[in-house]
Amino acid sequence: MSYYFTLKRIYFLIMPPRPVYISASRRTDIPRFFSDEFFAAWKKGEITYNGGYGRSYTVSLKPEDVLGYIFWSKDYSKFIGHSLFKELLQTNNAIFHYTINDCLILEPNVAPLKQRLSTLNRLCDLVGPERVMWRFDPICRFEAAPGVFMTNDAAFFELLQKIEKAGIRRCYFSFMNDYKKLANRGIKFKAIAEEDRIAIAGKMLRAAAKAGMELFNCCNEEILRTVPGIRMARCIDDAILKGTDRFGVHRSLPLKPTRSGCGCHESRDIGSYEPKCPHGCLYCYANPVTFYETP
Repeated sequence: MSYYFTLKRIYFLIMPPRPVYISASRRTDIPRFFSDEFFAAWKKGEITYNGGYGRSYTVSLKPEDVLGYIFWSKDYSKFIGHSLFKELLQTNNAIFHYTINDCLILEPNVAPLKQRLSTLNRLCDLVGPERVMWRFDPICRFEAAPGVFMTNDAAFFELLQKIEKAGIRRCYFSFMNDYKKLANRGIKFKAIAEEDRIAIAGKMLRAAAKAGMELFNCCNEEILRTVPGIRMARCIDDAILKGTDRFGVHRSLPLKPTRSGCGCHESRDIGSYEPKCPHGCLYCYANPVTFYETP
């Protein structure tokens, strides 16, 4: 072992880990399906999750090790109804990404839209709309009937009118990545041509601006080049986390992108790909193809 790596190892043995923001989670919908498990781990002060490839990891959730939480969900109803939710808010920073689309074909197991919008309003009342980010994600083109392809962006304009009334001022969107695993999910996807993506993004920007909402794009670099006014998405955003810090614990975060075009800052994700997310959304990259196969 080299002298450099010996010193590095000694450093990590004697220096306690820096507190981090906890992401829960990009990999599965923890607030919707695993809220009991999350809160049990939160009270215990640590969580162990399946990291895949036969590996598991244990992460401290003790107050001194956590700067705050970034939650991701398509349905916060169970989470905000949990008996420990208000206690969590009293002792921890937290922000909330809320994905709200309206396309039953692609999201067969999500709650009815009316229910999700009602939950959105309740969440904003509890935590403040400045801590809630709307995700209209992803935009994709798919075969709605034999030989008939449609794009799901039209729902954005109807949802925008409802969501801006809740006081939310940030919307994050992306165009779907064409992962190979999507070919075996019982529905055909079709790439959206660049000129069409630019036209859709421009129309969304104009509508968002009228509603007083900022528009952020995630990992579609051609949109940022060609549609001035759309900002680069930082779903884990140092500036937002600093601005919503209620306990004076925030520290400046380094950039830590997860893929090309990602603008995210550092966090620790505690989600797992197993068990598989019951939402079963057909465009989702997180679930393996076997989740969609007929037994």
